[in-house]
Amino acid sequence: MKTKSLSTLLIALFSTFISLAQDTILLTKGLIVGSTEQSRRSIIYKDPVFYDFITLKNYTPKENDSIGVNRRGETEKWEKASADEKGVFKSRKLRGGYLYVTYNSPVEELRILEISGHNEVFVNGIPRGGDVYNKHLIFHPIEVKKGENTFLVKGGRGQVNMQLLPIVKPVYFLKRDMTIPDFLTTENDTKIGSVRILNTSKKALKNLKIVAEANGKVLETKTSSIIPLAMRKVAYNVKDSYTEKDTVRVHLKLYDSNKLIDETSVLYQVKTPQDRYSRTFISGIDGSVQYFSVKEGDLKTDEKPAMFLSVHGASVEARNQAASYKAKDWGHVFAPTNRRPFGFNWEDWGRWDAMEVQKIAEDMYGTDPKRTYLTGHSMGGHGTWHLGATFPNKWAAIAPISGWYSLFSYAGKEKRDEESALEHMFTRSNYASHTLELSRNYLHHGVYIQHGDADDVVSVDQARFMKKHLAEFHPDFAYLEYEDKKHWFGIDFHTIFDYFKWHTNPENDVVKTFEFRTVNPGVSSESRYVTLYQQEKLFEFSGVKATQNIRTEKQIKKDEFLKTRHISIETENLKKFKVDLKHTATSDTLNITIDSVAFNNLASKKGKEAWFEKVNNTWALSEAPTSTFEKNPNRYGNFKEAFKNNMLFVYGTKGNDAENNWAFNKARFDAETFYYRGNGSIDIISDKEFSLKKYQDRSVILYGNASTNSAWKLLLKQSPVQVKRNEIKVGTKTFKGDHYGAYLTYPRMDSNTASVSVITGTGLNGFKATLPNKYFGSGTDTPDVMIFSSHVFSNGIDGIEGVGYLGNDWSLENGDIEWKK
Repeated sequence: MKTKSLSTLLIALFSTFISLAQDTILLTKGLIVGSTEQSRRSIIYKDPVFYDFITLKNYTPKENDSIGVNRRGETEKWEKASADEKGVFKSRKLRGGYLYVTYNSPVEELRILEISGHNEVFVNGIPRGGDVYNKHLIFHPIEVKKGENTFLVKGGRGQVNMQLLPIVKPVYFLKRDMTIPDFLTTENDTKIGSVRILNTSKKALKNLKIVAEANGKVLETKTSSIIPLAMRKVAYNVKDSYTEKDTVRVHLKLYDSNKLIDETSVLYQVKTPQDRYSRTFISGIDGSVQYFSVKEGDLKTDEKPAMFLSVHGASVEARNQAASYKAKDWGHVFAPTNRRPFGFNWEDWGRWDAMEVQKIAEDMYGTDPKRTYLTGHSMGGHGTWHLGATFPNKWAAIAPISGWYSLFSYAGKEKRDEESALEHMFTRSNYASHTLELSRNYLHHGVYIQHGDADDVVSVDQARFMKKHLAEFHPDFAYLEYEDKKHWFGIDFHTIFDYFKWHTNPENDVVKTFEFRTVNPGVSSESRYVTLYQQEKLFEFSGVKATQNIRTEKQIKKDEFLKTRHISIETENLKKFKVDLKHTATSDTLNITIDSVAFNNLASKKGKEAWFEKVNNTWALSEAPTSTFEKNPNRYGNFKEAFKNNMLFVYGTKGNDAENNWAFNKARFDAETFYYRGNGSIDIISDKEFSLKKYQDRSVILYGNASTNSAWKLLLKQSPVQVKRNEIKVGTKTFKGDHYGAYLTYPRMDSNTASVSVITGTGLNGFKATLPNKYFGSGTDTPDVMIFSSHVFSNGIDGIEGVGYLGNDWSLENGDIEWKK
């Protein structure tokens, strides 16, 4: 009976496979055109194809239509293209160019678009997420119209393949790309995993639950909601339940309102603490499940263990990074993910991920903050330079291996000798990526540079430049260049760990001098005993150079000594900052000088903190800030500011059908993009579902304007920038028409930490201009306010109407906005 049942099942499965194969529609004919973009890393770029797509009704390219001139000075024209025998379009033109494909359907139906190798695709004008690294992770449920359907595909790395799959069931698991921890033989707790669920139906799923069973132990998890025609990666709990075997099979069942709708299983690895293993955690950025890998040390000391944070190169998994190390006898190796193997170059969300893991690991494993070290290879070498300069107070020493020092020294945007005032605003918004301008922060710690002289991926010139640069001011760096070594020749070198062992982070009491520089206190604000709170000129470089000395004098009439501590601080572009004076508690006398302004005999501040504010161009003692509304390190601005704090996407439903469809589709597109680039999982809700209380202290990305999104009046009533249908008002300036788009950042008035970022426009034409989401790339941030039209894609910077920063009080009056001349 069992044999018969199994045979029947196999026959059914085989029949289903044949049916699916027969019902799959391959898209193999189209038109192709190369790119004319002139800037590789900028949020402002010309794109004549996209400009025509959003401005012309029923855009349809024709063979031999010219779109402009490429980088080589050649005219780019649409030409016919065919996929190869495997269904893949291959062409250098798809490195940033476009593919246009049509499909004539005999019926209206739902299908799944499987597509890879692209940046994004517009399906009948609707934006959907990309798979630029060709990972074959993208399955978009789409509505196919009866008649002609269009697919405008933005190319990525030179090849694209696409097909339309039939829908086998409304909702089901996708096993690929799960994020799961390892089971540990020494633990018996609840662990977190995540799995993708594909919703091919046109209804939202709000009553799903996952039941996970491992060795008879069952846990039930209510999942996050999933919007219609979308995929989402959701979290579930599982009981760490190992046996003597190396693996445990975990069974997952998916229920909708207690009805079983799908099931699958996955093997969990069982590890000992001596193995390399992975842990998972819930990220504070978006509530998604992320992992980091650990190689515990074989400790031979009773001291607190050291931490070695190792950041990986492009395409490398964190688990493989950690596996490259042997156990150390004085500390543990931790490898964060950068949110993905390619991720964000260890900037933006990659930077936040690294520091989330650093904090979690320090708390969980009790590592020594004085002996925390940073290293990485290739892209991780850049991450080491970047994180080392951005958070210099964290590290006792850093060791970049085969890495580029700056985002713009390796494969960045073209540099210009001169830039307009508008262009400089965008430069300022991305100064946090200009690592070289922060290089004196390396004085906090030792620096060990390693590179192979035959590196054919990242030129050894990157390391040689930093060697020459550091030699001008750094007294404690080492340089090792390996002869005839190419890009990869290992990362676990005893010379690096010997160098680390010689370095510790000193206590503030013995730090004689230090320098600290930042461009955005919201990214990096603390060093040693100084916290930079506000700048005079927003998002220009700010910093301090601090020196302290102690003079001991013997009293004439008493056989005792008096200790006088003097702290001298030179400032750069600062309005307000704090000095933590806990380390001065035992001083008899405390004097502080700031830019030649003396504050003597600060007896009341010993062992406490002192705040200083520039008033009428001179420094004065001040009270600690009582208002958290003003810009401060917890919430300082730039458009990406709100894309953390368990961010929430809120789309508008109060407009007309076209406006509401834009808002929903744009929110889904952004969530799909962040899933792919950042392993993200974002809650998407309508304005009707939003309430301040229910979503307290969560940052909000709002899609729409005051006329189309009812959450606007709850979140942005006091904003100095107001957008409604056919109008933007910025102080005394008014922009009329339906063709303006805007990005805006503003604090949540009901929260001390959360922000609102707005993707808005004055009408459908303005909304369309906001469709691209290059802000999910590293080095592509924008200031607090950016107003533009669709002409930005035809005229570049001339399509910007205004851009700049709101003041420290989030006002226009005290801000810095540059308007189009």
